Amino acid sequence: MNNNTQEQLPIGSEPTKECEELDEEDENAAHRQLMYQIDKWSSKLLKLLLIVSLLGVVTQVSMHIPVFRNWFSKVERLEGVPYIK
Repeated sequence: MNNNTQEQLPIGSEPTKECEELDEEDENAAHRQLMYQIDKWSSKLLKLLLIVSLLGVVTQVSMHIPVFRNWFSKVERLEGVPYIK
């Protein structure tokens, strides 16, 4: 049964086969909608993971370039011997 047009059954009566089928269809629709939302969020999370991983790799590679190394890391300036290639 749809939530908007739900019929009231008389007290003591059993739901008909038709009502059970409608309830089952609503349950399947809700399940499909949930799976769609999970797929949508999982694809967004995967994209976020890839972007963060890519930024991490770019940052680590750029640490070998002295100009970027000075910009990214304050620890190098606090050490006694600076990194010079």
